[in-house]
Amino acid sequence: MRKVIVAFAALTAMFCLSACKGDSDSHRSGDIELLRFEQILFETPEKELPKALAKFDESYKSPLLIIQPNDPMFMTQLVGFVADPIVREIYDATNHRYKNLYWLEAELTEALNKAHNLDEEIDIEHFATFVSASFDYSRRIAIDRDSRSLLLSIDQYAVGDMENYNYFGLPMFIVERCDSTYIASDIMAEVARQYIASPTEGDGTDSEKSPTMLDLMISEGKVLYFLDQVMPKKEDHVKIRYSEEQMKWMRDNESKVWSYFIQNDLLYEKDYTRYHNFIDEAPKTNAFKDSAPRTTQYIGWQIVRRYMSANKCSMKELFDNKDSQAILTASKYRP
Repeated sequence: MRKVIVAFAALTAMFCLSACKGDSDSHRSGDIELLRFEQILFETPEKELPKALAKFDESYKSPLLIIQPNDPMFMTQLVGFVADPIVREIYDATNHRYKNLYWLEAELTEALNKAHNLDEEIDIEHFATFVSASFDYSRRIAIDRDSRSLLLSIDQYAVGDMENYNYFGLPMFIVERCDSTYIASDIMAEVARQYIASPTEGDGTDSEKSPTMLDLMISEGKVLYFLDQVMPKKEDHVKIRYSEEQMKWMRDNESKVWSYFIQNDLLYEKDYTRYHNFIDEAPKTNAFKDSAPRTTQYIGWQIVRRYMSANKCSMKELFDNKDSQAILTASKYRP
């Protein structure tokens, strides 16, 4: 297994990564098209693979996948990756679950059209999926603004079918979110993050340039408000990646969580070690019993909702506003 994992890491580095379905059963004219790199890679005969890869590269036009069909070393490693039995099993399980993604293309087309109408700078034109076989939940979606391209590690959303491999070490609270239910909203959330101005240039350490917890709270609140606008029919608990029970807990305990933040002087805290528990992916928030995780996201969401209700600004103006304190003050948030 260790040898296989090393091979996964090498191929992922080469590729340079910088159940619920809709009604559609075919690609509709006018929809965006998700190019299926993994299907080309695993279904094309070896002799025809260089030509197929060159054609894909010409269509995709993105630095998110580095493809070198004329490099013998690259092709040798790529063929070895495809031939690995564990990689093949991962592909087969993924392709069985996501043989087509027409339903996702239709959902993304509608959401991205809404996003572009809200902010003309939001413009993604090239889309592709691939199988990374290196399960890293934090890197399931990559976007390159310069090339207007997006890359989706589709096997990250099939990990629930891989019990034989103990879900590759992912905890169950993550596995439960690696599902088709969350793909479209996860993608649109990542789109939003590419266009939200960072309030600081810090790295999370306790320094003048580091973000406060309020900065991160408002930033994620903007993401979720964006989802409200571009995916209005999507359930709130799906947007924030909660279970329905976690969503109910958060709604019932909103004022309690806010009071805890105030009483413990956390809003303007810059030391990430003091507030990471309220931001990190986790099964719950340790400060509260039987709680929801990522409580800052929910609170930030409600602040931004109230701010936008009281202040009629555009999505771009919201995204460009770096003053988290001004947004909080103007929202008149009082849970």
